Amino acid sequence: MNQPRLDATLLNTESFLNQLPSAILSGKGYSLNALFCLEANPLYTLADSKTVKDAFDNIPFLVSLSSFMDETAQYADLVLPNHIYLERLEDAPTPTGFPKPVISLSKPVFKPQFNTKHAGDTLILLAKELGGSVAEAFPWENFEACFEQAMGDKMKTLKKKGFWVDPDISGPDWKTAFKTPSGKFQFTPSAASPGFVPVKIEGDSTFPLLLIPYETMRLSCGYIANPPFLTKTVEDTILKHNDCFIEINPKTAQSNQLSEGDDVVLQTPRGQARVRVHLEEGIMPGVVALPRGLGHTAYDGYIADKGINVNRLIGPVQDPVSGLDAAWGIRAKLSKA
Repeated sequence: MNQPRLDATLLNTESFLNQLPSAILSGKGYSLNALFCLEANPLYTLADSKTVKDAFDNIPFLVSLSSFMDETAQYADLVLPNHIYLERLEDAPTPTGFPKPVISLSKPVFKPQFNTKHAGDTLILLAKELGGSVAEAFPWENFEACFEQAMGDKMKTLKKKGFWVDPDISGPDWKTAFKTPSGKFQFTPSAASPGFVPVKIEGDSTFPLLLIPYETMRLSCGYIANPPFLTKTVEDTILKHNDCFIEINPKTAQSNQLSEGDDVVLQTPRGQARVRVHLEEGIMPGVVALPRGLGHTAYDGYIADKGINVNRLIGPVQDPVSGLDAAWGIRAKLSKA
């Protein structure tokens, strides 16, 4: 706890997971002896999958507490499966943008179906096994006891209503919230902002196209993969058998001598992948669109090896002010396969 966070390289920041792989590979600071991944699948969801894999190769011991055999769990030295969300007690944080602090209570709706354990209970048991001051720091019998102590007087309201709202905060006074001449939120032209540096997309003129990832309601692009039956509803202009399609404007296809259904190699500064062409009038000329949520290498035969994980082809671009990953695309080029 006396060490600074590896994934916080800027002042006034807490943690940015996109910074962790480069921090590990830089050799600066200190090395990680172990990494626990909870409700996360960084080997799939983080940009520039190869760099993430190289960073994880430098961590001697990797533990996954996933409920699913995802890419990170498959790669881990040890898997301690957590209950799924319908089986466990947990709190839900305040929704982003909500004007007041809110704590919500998520209760289990049925008993665990398999040999799993609440991640909180797992950590408490590990601490007790270590003994000494570590065990003393985890005095609770189980996670539920820890949770009730942390909530204190709020627990009664949580059990009755399912949520708690801070009564001492009335919300922002919108008349004085923004310290601008108009008293409202204002956009400022970049020329009027001292020190403003626009985030530059990765790639040079040797990559004439712009690759943009897009999301569709039929594909889950988070750390949990699609259910197999949902994947069957994906249009064959997105996924056909195991082949993934890029969407390009007919004008872009014509200038690259490509036609509907052609096999092509999509290349970026971060890597390349074999895909097929789908002509789409709604895509701006010069832009290539690739769906998120495909290209898993884990799970099972219904999910794995179908399409391309766009994170293989796109790297993070750090915003110099916030430290957040500001990558919204990457330069690319196409060639016939």
